[in-house]
Amino acid sequence: MLNYLRQNKILIPVGAALCGLLLLLLASSLTGKTSGYIVSIDRQERFAVKDSDTVDKNLQVIQKDEEKRCKQPLELTTRIEYRRAMVKKDHLLNQAAVKKELKKSLQFKAIAGVIFVNGKKIACLESPAAAERLLTRLKREYTQVEPGEKLLKLDFLEKVKVEKQKVAASELVSSEKAYQFITTGTKNPEKYIVKEGDSLWLIARRNDMYVDDIIKANHLKTENLALDQELILVKSRPFINVAAKVQGKKTEAIPFETKVIVDKNSPSRISIKQEGKNGQKDVVYIASKLNGVVDKREVISEKVIAPAVARIIIKGSKVTKVASRGGGGGSLDWPLQGLITQYFSGGHTGIDIGIPTGTPIRAADSGYVVFTGYSGGYGKLVSINHGNGLVTNYAHCSAINVTEGQQVDRGEVIALSGNTGRSTGPHLHFEVTSGGSFLNPLNYLR
Repeated sequence: MLNYLRQNKILIPVGAALCGLLLLLLASSLTGKTSGYIVSIDRQERFAVKDSDTVDKNLQVIQKDEEKRCKQPLELTTRIEYRRAMVKKDHLLNQAAVKKELKKSLQFKAIAGVIFVNGKKIACLESPAAAERLLTRLKREYTQVEPGEKLLKLDFLEKVKVEKQKVAASELVSSEKAYQFITTGTKNPEKYIVKEGDSLWLIARRNDMYVDDIIKANHLKTENLALDQELILVKSRPFINVAAKVQGKKTEAIPFETKVIVDKNSPSRISIKQEGKNGQKDVVYIASKLNGVVDKREVISEKVIAPAVARIIIKGSKVTKVASRGGGGGSLDWPLQGLITQYFSGGHTGIDIGIPTGTPIRAADSGYVVFTGYSGGYGKLVSINHGNGLVTNYAHCSAINVTEGQQVDRGEVIALSGNTGRSTGPHLHFEVTSGGSFLNPLNYLR
């Protein structure tokens, strides 16, 4: 027997190992555990797997996908470690679960073109060249000059620079997303899908916005909308503003004046002796534009091509031009016909009448023009003094047909309706004031 053991002593270690393995399998079956790997991410134990190859393969797939998105090789900055251990079988993650866990935790570094505005990091693009292309696009879109204009100067209003830096790959964004963020000032603007019957005016009204804000946020060139078109509903606060200076030459109209001649021989007669005709003049100007919109214009020279022909009215000596008004009495004609979209209230100083752009606006009564021009939120404005302290204001015009000091008749076309200034769509904002106090126009209109 001793001889047999001596002859077969090599089998003893093998047998012992087999026995140990059997005991291990028996113990694992009794405790519900199995041999596996604990995976640590940046020195923190996160999950367990049966085979470390599962982690390596998923790691390669994730990195490949990220490199495709970022369009460049990436550097993995996350530390992955394995530790062999007995693990409960129900704690082992399958391949899909491993990929999900890794995607939440892995960090990559990428070379980026970082856009800084006034020293603040605004956007990270795939390369400095991509960032420069975006800035060029901004300038190009806001430097379209009108016929007769030439560009004198172009620059960003802010201090803008591009730097090549290594950043987290998660910071990289596409050029389109960076463009939207820079021009609107928000990463997650509210979206709206155009429906049948929609217009910019209706959409602005429903969302308590201004048409101008929608146009700027979506870079619209026309007010025409397409069915299912996606619009961004946000008041644009661009991070980068493009300032341009242009010199231009245009032929502009010279509004005609109205002259009244009193005829004592016909006390009640009114007649038009001569129809008025606008003149023409060549105007050379320098204009400052901000994001493509004229901010300031300075006239350099004017040359009259054709003088205006005055309108001459003959009126009898007993014809009164201005009716006497006091204590809210008297009446005014409607400046145009349309649906009232907002009534007079404590916070709203007049009434809004919704009508298409270009609708003729008529003087509510005879009087003298005391103001024409651009007036802040009113946009293009005409103000007429009717005497006895009564003044009417016509705001948001697209064009003005009269000049300051001009005498106008009741019903005379003084302007065209529009959408200038702080307007929620094409309409006329009509005000009546007496002694500087705002009055409800509906108490005057007949």
